[in-house]
Amino acid sequence: MANKNRSSPSPTTPKLMETNGFSLMNEDLLRNILSRLPATSFASAATVSKTWNAACCHILSRPKLSSAISLKPLPLVALQEVFDKVMSEPIRPHFAIASVGPGFEIKDVLQFMVEKVGSRTPIIVSSVKGILGRDALSHEFREVKWIDGNIDEVPVNTGIVLTVGFVPGLKVDVIPLLRQRKAPQGSMTDKFVQDIKSYTSSMSGCTSPQAIIMIGDGSVDQKPILEKLDYAMSMETIIVGDERGQFVYRSSDVSRNVSTNKKHSPDAVALVFARDRNKACGIGNIEFHFALSKGVSAIGPRLKAASVRVQDSYTVTWLTARREGQQEILDGQQMLEDIDNEVCQCASVYIRKHELYRNI
Repeated sequence: MANKNRSSPSPTTPKLMETNGFSLMNEDLLRNILSRLPATSFASAATVSKTWNAACCHILSRPKLSSAISLKPLPLVALQEVFDKVMSEPIRPHFAIASVGPGFEIKDVLQFMVEKVGSRTPIIVSSVKGILGRDALSHEFREVKWIDGNIDEVPVNTGIVLTVGFVPGLKVDVIPLLRQRKAPQGSMTDKFVQDIKSYTSSMSGCTSPQAIIMIGDGSVDQKPILEKLDYAMSMETIIVGDERGQFVYRSSDVSRNVSTNKKHSPDAVALVFARDRNKACGIGNIEFHFALSKGVSAIGPRLKAASVRVQDSYTVTWLTARREGQQEILDGQQMLEDIDNEVCQCASVYIRKHELYRNI
């Protein structure tokens, strides 16, 4: 006679999963399966058991950047497309940067990102005059430049490139330079520098961060800000920036999320990377490197253009070329993929320091 008090565990419980086929998998097979999951499913898998959590931590033990571009004419469609792409593989967003065309409302993009990655993830959204990246669906490299005054004429003005980063062993946050409209810029710059140093000290115990990515208001002279910031930081701190027309941001510290109003106006924002003094054992140190150049130097084989075709509807140039001494025709896609493969093999991130480069 069956025992009426005995109950069978649900077939979906993690414990039963481990006592049935999943527990028989070796570590390599488990990691192979988990590494193919999209970010949301990957996050859920990390909570199944200690074994699965350890496997997930092993998969995401190194820095990772995930980026995608979309030129879809509907802003919401383009935004959803790039977000789905960057989150289609295992990643835990430590920060997000979105660069959008004139057809976007940057505040709407910020709200979308906050809803998707959470209010504790630092986010910067800025309007730009051009973008370059790998298409979210076709995986081809795309480049587009918008012409001032033609916003309503060119449908591709809704282009967007989204980058999400995972940097284990570092703490990341957005710190704004908020200028009181009636106050001199100098006094607010001093506070901006002090805010960065205070945040870094609270995270790492030292006052200089590993790196700073700055986005500045295009109508504000950024040179005095950078000079003061560069003077205040150690020589090891990497600083890179860009002047853009408009930007919005979200910091993990609610007190820093001050909207533009009659009293305050953000002249710049800094994405600050500071060492985490409480980082887990086994996580190495991320190093930022930089390279300075007055221009682009030719490296590798020389290429000679074979054909050039301009596609006016998308303001895109299609290029084919051949290497010197060879007859094989290479298209732009092949050339960019070769460059991308070389970059992906690099162990370090190379960033220019002390220069503020305008977006083309």
